[in-house]
Amino acid sequence: LRSKKRLGKSSFVQYDFDLPKSDEYIHLDLGQQLTLCCLDSTNTVAKGNFYLYHSENSDKLGQFSVIAPNKTPAENVYEVGRDTARFNGVLKQELKVGDEVAVQPGPRKLAYRGQYLPVTEMVYIACGVGIVPVLEQVRAVLPNGSSSVENVSVIWVNDDTKDFDVTAEQLEKEYLKYSTKLAVSCIVENLRKNEIERNEEIITAIPDFRPGVMAVIAGPDQVAEKARAYLMEQGYPEDCICTL
Repeated sequence: LRSKKRLGKSSFVQYDFDLPKSDEYIHLDLGQQLTLCCLDSTNTVAKGNFYLYHSENSDKLGQFSVIAPNKTPAENVYEVGRDTARFNGVLKQELKVGDEVAVQPGPRKLAYRGQYLPVTEMVYIACGVGIVPVLEQVRAVLPNGSSSVENVSVIWVNDDTKDFDVTAEQLEKEYLKYSTKLAVSCIVENLRKNEIERNEEIITAIPDFRPGVMAVIAGPDQVAEKARAYLMEQGYPEDCICTL
């Protein structure tokens, strides 16, 4: 562990790690997580799954970074699940700079099972730390010639304006580079308590389904369930929706 730092005024913390060698590099598939594990103070194994976080200027050689929520224990469980929330607690309270963790490739979650190929449009619904894998995918699919995707919509929802500090600047830079292909909506709404149907901004930002569209949902499980149900009500086929 090299450093810990809060991201802007948000309720998320960035943890930076050094790899054993400066020329080593962690290669993961798009939509794949990295599993981190270590022993806690009771010699019990703690393990969590994270999406790698790359700031625009970060060097991917010899290091990696992850982002974790820094909220109450119950809110952390809601955000990332019980196991990863427990690992977050160890990261925050027990691991010191210089301590080591073990890493291994984690679950692959991005898969398109629909019949409409090629995929020409991506619709991302992100909440909380779910914006991390969405940003990485936006960077991967938008450059000319990198994919069949022609248009991308990102609907990023947080219940606190401060949490847009996580990657707002980086997402804005992608928008400025690809303004004719990328639409970004940052919306304040508490989707833990409220339904998507109650927010006109979210409804307006989600494009209608047409062949070639793939939807990706990234965020807390409860939000993902609500978003999946809403998309299906709006005519999105289930096999064209992927949950990270």
